[in-house]
Amino acid sequence: MGNIRTNANKEISIIPEYLIYSFISLLLIIDFIPNKKVAQIADIQFLYISVLNLLLGIYLYMNHKMISYSIIPILKRSYIAIVYLIFLLFCALSFFVAKNTSLVITRLTELIVIFCLFINFSILLKDKLHLLYRIVFLICISTFFQSGATLYKFTQLYKFAPITEALSSITGNTGNVNIFAASLMIKVPFLLLGITHFTGIKKKFFLVVLFLATTAIFLTGARASLLSLSLVLFIYILYFLKSNSFNKESLIISLALIIPILLSLLISNKSFQKSQNNLRYTSVTNRITQINASDASAQARLNYWGNAIKMSKAKPILGIGLGNYRVESIPYEKNTEDDFTVSLDPHNDFLEIFAETGIINGVLYFSLFVFILFINIKKIVKSTNNNIKTIAVLTIMLLIVYGVDAFFNFPMYRPTMQIFFSLILALTIVNQTVSINENNYKILRIVILPIFISVCVITSYAAFTIYKASILECQILKDDINMKTEGELTGDEIISRLPKYPNVFLTSESFYEYAAIYYYREKKYDKALSNFAKATKINPYSGRINFYKHLIAKEKNNTDSAYIYIKEAFNIRPRNLFFYRYSINLAAVKNDTLEILKEHKQFSEYRKIPEAWVIPATELQKTNFNHQSLIRFIEQGIKEIPNDSTLLKLKKNILTQNYTREGQLFLSQAKFDKAIESYKKALKMDSEDVYTSRNIGLCYYFSGKYKQAVPYFLNALKYTGLNDGSTEFYIGSSYLKSNDHENACRYFNLSKDRNFSGAQQQLNQNCK
Repeated sequence: MGNIRTNANKEISIIPEYLIYSFISLLLIIDFIPNKKVAQIADIQFLYISVLNLLLGIYLYMNHKMISYSIIPILKRSYIAIVYLIFLLFCALSFFVAKNTSLVITRLTELIVIFCLFINFSILLKDKLHLLYRIVFLICISTFFQSGATLYKFTQLYKFAPITEALSSITGNTGNVNIFAASLMIKVPFLLLGITHFTGIKKKFFLVVLFLATTAIFLTGARASLLSLSLVLFIYILYFLKSNSFNKESLIISLALIIPILLSLLISNKSFQKSQNNLRYTSVTNRITQINASDASAQARLNYWGNAIKMSKAKPILGIGLGNYRVESIPYEKNTEDDFTVSLDPHNDFLEIFAETGIINGVLYFSLFVFILFINIKKIVKSTNNNIKTIAVLTIMLLIVYGVDAFFNFPMYRPTMQIFFSLILALTIVNQTVSINENNYKILRIVILPIFISVCVITSYAAFTIYKASILECQILKDDINMKTEGELTGDEIISRLPKYPNVFLTSESFYEYAAIYYYREKKYDKALSNFAKATKINPYSGRINFYKHLIAKEKNNTDSAYIYIKEAFNIRPRNLFFYRYSINLAAVKNDTLEILKEHKQFSEYRKIPEAWVIPATELQKTNFNHQSLIRFIEQGIKEIPNDSTLLKLKKNILTQNYTREGQLFLSQAKFDKAIESYKKALKMDSEDVYTSRNIGLCYYFSGKYKQAVPYFLNALKYTGLNDGSTEFYIGSSYLKSNDHENACRYFNLSKDRNFSGAQQQLNQNCK
């Protein structure tokens, strides 16, 4: 191994192999940790990794002579380690500019956990890279169980549920198809390496696992992973053919890499053919071609990226605070996101770092990837050691998978991805034959390891606090307090368990906000308002706090305050249909037609949906709004959304009501001809309206046109609704006045059967 000398100089690590295998195996378990008690699986995973870091740190401290002391100068002189440390420093400095310092602590804890993991990996793998293929085999076994278990669940669900529902269930224990796909894709480079290295039954096992893994990836329809797979496969085959003589054997091996992927592609497309979903689950090729700016998902990402850039420009030095994008991005999305939808992250880790910690730190973070890429390319080009070249290619493939996912998604705070990010860093640093002859015995034992253990203790405590917050969040979500009137928890219990960090849900709402909602349900309005005030200081951007204040004001019979609060809620989130409905309703109660029209104009600019016109039109009918203006209002909606059945029906109903109202007015004035004209217009709009038919009959009857009245009375009786016998009575009277005694008596009898009071008298007089 090059310049390495003797164990006595402690330049060579003598850490036992079983420790490395055990540590990596324990890390891979995170993909199987159940997540029933926490709101987000990442919370328990970070705690798990931090505890592993601590235990390994204690073991290394007690057995420090096993460690190669040259690891310290290697880390000190590494651009990767230096840039990563400076990056963490800037993340910490953002604490002083953040509105929500609780989120800074939360995210910084998670980043430091991964930094400690990087240090542990570097120590363990120093001089141990000859164990690479055994590590590859461990990762292969993990991938087999991860992909196999998920595909088994998919096939079982497919028997009883729609194919789209079964496809949506392909999430492993991550709860998200994109995260699951990325967690499998980051392991594919190891599988490719194993297939070209092993022979016999091991090679066949790797081929089977590659087939299972890529099938699961294809079925998720995760475009970032599909793109990564294409790039990684191309790069590795190119490297393999270049490193080996271009002959029949190398071509066969290369083909062996492609065949399992082609089979999984074929099976996935057959599954997609049974799906009615023409967006995500049409075909794998279709999913890849959807990577363009016109796609709705891509357009949403572009909006998020644009907002992150705006935030970076607004605070370019130290940003808005690490982790604060979750809350501070919401005002930027008020005109683009519907209802309660918030992005939570910009789906681009690089832009998130720019926005949260400033432009300088964003450049540092991006340069970290550039350094890793060029360092490993240099090793491939200049090194004469094939093992170093292979590890460098593996590192580049891992970097591509992680980098693509970081560009389109959010792997920075996903432990299943961060394990491999720390491995990328460690492999880049320790993949060398040159050691540094420095005696760092004392500094390692007295300073470095104690500090490392102390940091791991702190991160473990912090991660445990985050884990407890996640448990509380999960319990609140199970109570479903937004939809139910009561739950297992109470407002007092939430306040007693209130976490220091994070102080908001994964969905950005404050814990105080939920405590206040519980108090509202319990009718403890003073406590509710007090906690809503605290919640407003943390996240005032969702409008939900204002909505609940409006409900409390209504229950206190303070309509004026309620009206102010609901208008505030709508103005905060003008695309929220829920707020729009309530605000328009209360505006109608206040007879504020100008506010109704104002809110309609604002809402309809963003959302061209029938409700944009149906809700205000329905409420305007309750006010003194001009009927002709109301019709023109509806016609405007029909122009925007042609042939929409809801709007057409609404127009028909309003016209019917207008004509009926006119008819009633003319009938009360004994203007029978004009009343008939109005009623006939109404009947033309709704031929089954029994009251309109009867009223036309009454108009003819009172104007002495008895024969013309009968058909309309009879038409009214064709449908349900007239049960008091009066219509039958008027039919009998019309026949009687037309000298048709037989039919007159028949209908008088029918009227009598319905207990109409005047029918018996007519029977006594005319039907003996």
